[in-house]
Amino acid sequence: MNSIALVPRVIDGERSSGASSRYDSLIATLRSRATAREFDRGYTMPVAHIEMVLHAASLSPSGANTQPWHFIVVRNQRTKRFIADQMVADHQRRGTATGRFHKIDYNAMGHAPGFVVVLTDPRMTWAYPGMMDGTELDQSYHAHGERVLLQSVAAATMAATMAATALGYETWWVSALGQDEARAAIAEELGIPPDLHITDFLLFGPALLPPQRRWKREVSQIVSWDKFDRANFKSVEEIDTWIDDVKKQALAAGGGPSGLLTGPSER
Repeated sequence: MNSIALVPRVIDGERSSGASSRYDSLIATLRSRATAREFDRGYTMPVAHIEMVLHAASLSPSGANTQPWHFIVVRNQRTKRFIADQMVADHQRRGTATGRFHKIDYNAMGHAPGFVVVLTDPRMTWAYPGMMDGTELDQSYHAHGERVLLQSVAAATMAATMAATALGYETWWVSALGQDEARAAIAEELGIPPDLHITDFLLFGPALLPPQRRWKREVSQIVSWDKFDRANFKSVEEIDTWIDDVKKQALAAGGGPSGLLTGPSER
């Protein structure tokens, strides 16, 4: 039987002591987080920094404490190039099928000094409630379990992202969901067992160019108190405007102030 290493939880008897400074540090890290789509390929990532990033991921919350994740650190440049090429090819295949497809140069993935492949173990859903009899109720439980599984792995990836940011790096969180051909080829290259699935790639390192700072909606636009505030509800037409007009204006302005996204009456 595998041994279990229990991580002691440190309880601060005076929760208010230093709380403000800890919160300020967290907000500063969140504000400084930025996506880089090209990295300084000449930078050598310290192994200690990779370990620190993944230590943060290991402390993340998960459904039923299943911790349904595994991480492969890719250091070989040839392997990075192989993964990037597979993602580029998949992107091109899907890009021909729709006119509304983000044009992203996944070729730059191969230049990331920090390169982590995020795996999910779907078998961990067995720890979640279920009937295990194939009934309609069981299928409902299973669908819920799959959502919990992905949320758990996303929480770990987010924790790793914030740790990399705290270390002074820019990050790039690349989803591999839906890219079945690329995932199959990459899984074979990395020797990943069939029971484990590639979910994401987390890339980090110094950005080659200053990353673009993105606008964020104001807290008042995303929060309701006690009951949903209908003023924050968008119609289909308003969502179309958000996607095709307001968002483009903000991006064209170099990230734009959050004020570009005000209430519907101010558009």
